[in-house]
Amino acid sequence: MMRRERWLSLGVLLLMAALWQGLSMLFRAEAVPGEPMVPGWQVLATRTLLSMADYWPGGFGVPGVVSGAARSYAAAGLAIVGNSLDTIVRLYTGLLLGGMLGSGLGLLVSWSRWTRRMVQGPLQFLRMLPLLAMVPLFQLWFGIDFIGKIMFVAYGVGVIFFAGVVNAVGNVPQIYIDNGLTLGASRLRLYRSVILPAIFPELRASVLLSLGTGWAAVLGAEYLGAQSGLGYIIVYSEQFGYLDRMMLMALLFILYASLSYAAFDALARRLLAWTPQTARGIVIE
Repeated sequence: MMRRERWLSLGVLLLMAALWQGLSMLFRAEAVPGEPMVPGWQVLATRTLLSMADYWPGGFGVPGVVSGAARSYAAAGLAIVGNSLDTIVRLYTGLLLGGMLGSGLGLLVSWSRWTRRMVQGPLQFLRMLPLLAMVPLFQLWFGIDFIGKIMFVAYGVGVIFFAGVVNAVGNVPQIYIDNGLTLGASRLRLYRSVILPAIFPELRASVLLSLGTGWAAVLGAEYLGAQSGLGYIIVYSEQFGYLDRMMLMALLFILYASLSYAAFDALARRLLAWTPQTARGIVIE
């Protein structure tokens, strides 16, 4: 069953790729002279990939275009790797910081039922704030350097972790808490031995959601003021109408986000194999 679903998913992806290639052959308009509005795969795999060498400053024995060297696939590959690493470091630093702060605040607020009720209104307000609209504010508050970018990512994912922890603690069955109190557990022991294990399965969805939000947040953070990273390449490409480069960066974002999602999902399934739904899965016919 799983193998058939994977083949079906692969077939859908190949069909989407074929449709894109067909659209590139039918729609021949250009954004600027020589830059197709819908670049085909042959363009992305050759000219677009080689153009990534423009973003390599030089090093590791491979000269950069800025020093007068010709474009090379080696420089293009190093440029992709270097800018991808910059983006990934910003993402996971902000993700770790936001996860720790959001989870910690969520546990503090969940210490009592009254505090959980008090934060319901402010929590909904924070969740409704448009994330990308906050980019200029964070740049003014924290600057456009590394700190400003990771703080923006931390805010985006921290709100999700905070809301997820508060809701997860509120959904812990009361009988678990009553049994712990009956056995003489203190409030701290109750959180460590009962509440934290009980909320882990529900927090899996919050972590997966925060991964998607984190990739969007790091792109928004790099979109204004970054001097490296995949978002910086998108901004540069937009200024000159390089739609093929923007398409390549979008594909890299999709690839990295999908790999991070799949890696954490596999890890979560292994760590939560003791839960019935995770072990068997839910099938709706």
